[in-house]
Amino acid sequence: MSHAIAVVAAIAVVGILALLLLHVRFRWQGAHLKRAVERSGERLLFGPEVGYYQGTIRGIVSVSTYGVIALTDRRLVFRKPIGGDIDISLSQVAEIAENKWFAGNYHNGRKFLILRLADGTQKAFQVKNHDGWMHELGSRVSAT
Repeated sequence: MSHAIAVVAAIAVVGILALLLLHVRFRWQGAHLKRAVERSGERLLFGPEVGYYQGTIRGIVSVSTYGVIALTDRRLVFRKPIGGDIDISLSQVAEIAENKWFAGNYHNGRKFLILRLADGTQKAFQVKNHDGWMHELGSRVSAT
């Protein structure tokens, strides 16, 4: 019995350390992204903040991950903890939509902010201030 408790405790410690490392990584990525946007001359509208991303290829979910997201006056930027970044120029966004479901997936009961790009691909994000992001993107996409 004591071995089982030790194993469970070790797993819990590893899980807590992993979450702590992700939290530190996201804070670092957010600060780095904010500095990069300021240097670029763009105006930061929302974020950087922790967000959730789902992307599709031919309607099938291909990637889903948490990361750091920001919206500027020119683009939406999503920094994944591992792998390439997602950088979407607002001029490439053909349409925005919202739904609690995206490509057959439901996540946390929150709405997805869904972007359909000019090339037909779709990318979906979950952010803290969903209504604010929808309003701001809607005004910018309709203006492009």
